[in-house]
Amino acid sequence: MFLLRAYLIRVFGDMPAMAKLMRMKGPNGLHPCRECNIEGIRDVAGGGKTYYVPIHRPGGHLYDLWHLPRRTHDEFVEQAIAVDAAATDAEAERLAKASGINIILLMNGLPVLATLSSLSFPASFGHNLMHLISENLIKNLLDFWTGSFKGLGQGKEEYELSVANCEAIGRECELAGNTMPAAFGARVPNLHTQRHYFTAESYTLWTTLLAPVLLHERFQRPKYYNHFLDLVSILNDCLALSLDCEYINTTLRRKIIDWVAKYERCVLQSNFFFDVLTLTLISAITTNTSRHASQPVLSPCMRSFTSPTIS
Repeated sequence: MFLLRAYLIRVFGDMPAMAKLMRMKGPNGLHPCRECNIEGIRDVAGGGKTYYVPIHRPGGHLYDLWHLPRRTHDEFVEQAIAVDAAATDAEAERLAKASGINIILLMNGLPVLATLSSLSFPASFGHNLMHLISENLIKNLLDFWTGSFKGLGQGKEEYELSVANCEAIGRECELAGNTMPAAFGARVPNLHTQRHYFTAESYTLWTTLLAPVLLHERFQRPKYYNHFLDLVSILNDCLALSLDCEYINTTLRRKIIDWVAKYERCVLQSNFFFDVLTLTLISAITTNTSRHASQPVLSPCMRSFTSPTIS
């Protein structure tokens, strides 16, 4: 006979679920990122209420992607306790807004998981690659390319695809299912007319296998296509069966930072909008490598893919 002890060492889920588990405001907060203390800004002139986190800020301020203001476990606990100990509701709300800690009726600011010595905030709360890239980043890019992202135009850029190209891509996408081995995954629907049928698996297969061919010479400028290929390379790295620590700390980290920097130049040159999910792609790798190699976490429903191991 022996005493078996179990320890919770890893937590993951989509961003709303993680925000609730960590007792944080999440993507809609002034400080939306659970990994770093970057501050969100709104399109006040346009009446927008959503917070975005661009690296380049109005007024000339610039966040250093190599040294984002990362959160620490001790800081997180201190902020949660401060919210809980606030003398008034107004003071608690002010502290909560400044820190990203959420206030829940009849519950204090310190999440119960913070009492477990086996967990560290935010390092133990992994990033779900399925929601991070497949279900969000790729969707947003497609909305940009088709001119349907929250009513924003392409400004000074020319990244929107013509209707004819969208129709052609959709047809070829659908026909590709006739010759794609079933072992690769389910058939990918017509991107132009059946995008509502797309799942995380569909977006992943489309991005890694079909899009590099289907998008070739579709954009008016090659830089948009090349920028997308950089993202495909990053996604393939994250889907690899194993990752070397040195590769993560140097090559992969640099690839992600370069991609984000180019993203603001290629896509958002005339707008300051920058999705917190894209920022999380950076912080998932860059803010954890000083202590250990960060491992992207895949949801179990990504049944065709496995999470990489760190060697």
